[in-house]
Amino acid sequence: MKRTVLSIVALALSLCSLVAQDYRPTTTWPYLYADFQQGTLKKHQGEPVEGTYNIHLYKGTLHFIENGMIREASSVEVFSMKTGQDYYANVGGTMMKVLAQSDNGFIAKEIIADIAALNATGGAYGSSSNSIATQALSSLEGIGGNRSNMNHMELKNSKDDGQILPVKEKLYLVMPGKIVFAAKKDVSGIDGLDSKELNAFIKENKIKWRDPQSLIVLLDFISDKTQK
Repeated sequence: MKRTVLSIVALALSLCSLVAQDYRPTTTWPYLYADFQQGTLKKHQGEPVEGTYNIHLYKGTLHFIENGMIREASSVEVFSMKTGQDYYANVGGTMMKVLAQSDNGFIAKEIIADIAALNATGGAYGSSSNSIATQALSSLEGIGGNRSNMNHMELKNSKDDGQILPVKEKLYLVMPGKIVFAAKKDVSGIDGLDSKELNAFIKENKIKWRDPQSLIVLLDFISDKTQK
């Protein structure tokens, strides 16, 4: 009996995992998660706020549910949000996922709608497809935000009515007073860094530009060299 129960639990977890992997945002549901998640919001001032949250992929802003309606949190007030094992920080008004951190800063991943790819879906097929892309973009702009009149369940039920929303990811090194795209060209442009010393460090430590653990080593080096 015990083994049967464990098997059922394992199967349920497996199915949940598959559902999560299959999820793709749409222009009528432009959110990072398939539904709003239980989480904890930390503001710059005040106590942490428990609630249900999601991240809008077009704006990069934090949305929450209040009395069945979708609201947008003020980016001026938001410091961070944690849901499950995922931790997001407000980086210049955009919610980014923290992948690695140290005393000097953190590596953040920005996950946003790829508007260029969305518009390109109709580029080769004439004006009718371009019109569809434009309508899709307009629907993205209208969801959530200051309008604050979107019913959560109504929007969720229409999530499959829109186009598949392509997304793109970017990694950043975030330090006090600095937000730097994770690329050699951008890092080389940081004031106070000696280019020869930087190149030697990158080569010696075999820095990988898509590896958060590798990038946090680079971040600590940059911090040490620029904060003297």
